[in-house]
Amino acid sequence: MSTSATKSLEALLASLADLQLTLNDNHAVQAVHAEGSLGRHLPREELIGRPWLELVRESDKDHAEEALRAAQADAGTAHRVDVALSSGPDEEPIPATCWLCACMETQTVAVACVDLRGETSLRQQLVNAQRTLEQDYWSNRRLEARYRRMLEMVAEGFLVVDDLSGRVLEANSVAANLLSLEEGALVGRVFPVGLDNEGTRALTELQREARSTTAVVQGQITTSQGDALSIGVTCLRQGNETRLLIRLASVSDSQTDLGMGDDSFETSPDGILITDDDGVVIAANAAYLDMACIQDAQQATGRRADRWLGRSIVDLDVLLGNIQPDRPLQLFSSVLRTELDTQLDIELSAVQTKRSGRSLILMFIRDVSRRIDSEEGTEVHLPRSIEQITGRVGRVPLKQLVRESTDVIEALCIEAALKLTQDNRAAAAELLGLSRQSLYTKLRRFDIGDSEDNVA
Repeated sequence: MSTSATKSLEALLASLADLQLTLNDNHAVQAVHAEGSLGRHLPREELIGRPWLELVRESDKDHAEEALRAAQADAGTAHRVDVALSSGPDEEPIPATCWLCACMETQTVAVACVDLRGETSLRQQLVNAQRTLEQDYWSNRRLEARYRRMLEMVAEGFLVVDDLSGRVLEANSVAANLLSLEEGALVGRVFPVGLDNEGTRALTELQREARSTTAVVQGQITTSQGDALSIGVTCLRQGNETRLLIRLASVSDSQTDLGMGDDSFETSPDGILITDDDGVVIAANAAYLDMACIQDAQQATGRRADRWLGRSIVDLDVLLGNIQPDRPLQLFSSVLRTELDTQLDIELSAVQTKRSGRSLILMFIRDVSRRIDSEEGTEVHLPRSIEQITGRVGRVPLKQLVRESTDVIEALCIEAALKLTQDNRAAAAELLGLSRQSLYTKLRRFDIGDSEDNVA
């Protein structure tokens, strides 16, 4: 082979290999040629004279020695081995692919090494991505399982319809029963199905209206069996997909069958809230909706009443815990948090009853904000007893109640001292361990007796 051809091959090898080593007949490094970052991690001065096997990680030495023997036994043929190279025990090993080729004429072995750190990093990123995908997959599976279980737990029919194709993507068994279909027969079918002509036209109109608003569109449809159903439709857009969420309920199972369809329910001047045993709202009359500043009854139904009742969820839990079929709750003091982030002082009475086999809790709510404001405006004295203070629980924060309790006790002690000393204020101050100036200040503060007297 000519000299120019040899130089060309050497230049080609230098451009492909990150590190080139030449091993002498004792397998020690006698020449080093390095390109790129591998040369910085394996300096030439630290490699010259060191045996080849000393540069290899302990766990890879057997493979490196085997490749070296194979290269010497088959001179002129390159043998590959993947090892980790290191210039010292304290240095981080660098993964590399090494090609060993022995030369019979010079009794040397040429080693060409390719840095594998970039490939190792890519493989690690791939493994991390696969683990993340697996975690997301199982998380979505668990979420889907909870979602399907919740669909089957609700008492109303529920459907998810693809707006583009009109096919049912999800449906619970209640929806199939309401439409007089077999369980599982809804998914995959084009909706509407199971409705008469009038019901189909009404549903089409509701769907068209739902696409133009974010609110729930309410209506009523009729099945092919002649059963009337109440329906709510809302449109949900996610990226390029549009879904129609449809809620179905039998009219016979709604407010009329629960005894709430008469005029007295809607025209009552007090708010009426009907919940289940867990506090989930089933119905609310117009007076309650006005008090809570709720636009539509559908915005209240299906949610726990503690969204509006009480300063926190504790109030509703206490209320529910004190209601028994034979023991109604009367004049429970609390607050109503409106949708406008304001609070109203209320009195609440509740009773547990059963309608159509369902256990219900009827709450009668009265706004007493004006009454409380009037009492606070005309009352100049502090509460005169512990009963009056405890009666304010639920309407006044605990810090204020504690402060009022302290003031009540202090005022009562001052009145007792004045009574014992027959209104001798100097003696009363001495009895209480106060200065006369402090006593007169407290008399003015609590408006006790003739507090305008001057200090003698």
